[in-house]
Amino acid sequence: FPSIGSAGHAAGQCRPCAFARSEAGCKFGTSCTFCHVVSEHLGEIRMRPCKGKRERYKKALAAIESRVVQDPRLLSTGGLSLPAFVDRNPHARARMMAQLALAAADVSRA
Repeated sequence: FPSIGSAGHAAGQCRPCAFARSEAGCKFGTSCTFCHVVSEHLGEIRMRPCKGKRERYKKALAAIESRVVQDPRLLSTGGLSLPAFVDRNPHARARMMAQLALAAADVSRA
C-alpha cells in the first residue's frame, strides 16, 4: 500500500489524503493515516476555507438573509445581488442560495 491509511481502500473503509495529490505531496509519506491510492471516484478534495473567509461569508449571509426575511420576493425576482467573493465561487454561491431559500421558506410558512 502507498500509505498506512490505504489499507481499507478496497473495502471502501479509507479516507483520502488531501495532500497526496498536491505538488509538494504528503509530508508523512507511507506513514500517513489517510489513503494515498488515486481513485477517480474520489474527485477533488476541497480544503476548509480559513477562518477569515468563513466569518466574511457568515456576515454576508446574515446581511442578505435579513433583506430576504423582509421581502422574500427578492429571491424569486432576481433582485438580489451576492457579494463578488460568493458570486465567483460556485460552491459558495450554491450554498448561500440554498440557505437563503430556506430562510424565505421559513418566512412564507410563518
